[in-house]
Amino acid sequence: MTLLSRCLSLTLAGASLLVAGCATSEPQVQTDEGAPLARQISQSSHCGLTAPGHVLLKSETDVGRLDGLQGRTLPLAPLRAVDFDRERVVLAALGQKPTGGYSVTLVSSAIEDDTLELVVSIREPQPGMLVTQALTTPCAAIAVTASGWSDIRITPEQNNR
Repeated sequence: MTLLSRCLSLTLAGASLLVAGCATSEPQVQTDEGAPLARQISQSSHCGLTAPGHVLLKSETDVGRLDGLQGRTLPLAPLRAVDFDRERVVLAALGQKPTGGYSVTLVSSAIEDDTLELVVSIREPQPGMLVTQALTTPCAAIAVTASGWSDIRITPEQNNR
């Protein structure tokens, strides 16, 4: 083996190790106990949350604060049943909508780089569809693992309607 071919072999071997060392780990898709990272526990067309986004509930006291939301019909019993030592509740809200026919549903979840990503399906009425003529505030209540993440990102599922 010539000096040039030995140098080339060492360079390629070093580059392979460098690339392997830079590979990212797979996203976490379940807890260490094998449970899902997130599960939808309720949803409503009238959550009372008029702005789009999410609300993180860390305790039963936080759940109790929802009692005063105007127009809320989201049942609180499933939220109160959560074991807040192990889970949190995320309300994924679409904000105020002009009619019925809107909804949000959990599709999947994963933790990557300390971020809990919740992928949701967002449904809206098709043009010409018969819908209720009422202001709505749709949301989904999602129980999520309490550990393994420090930030939440809610991402709409691609190509849904």
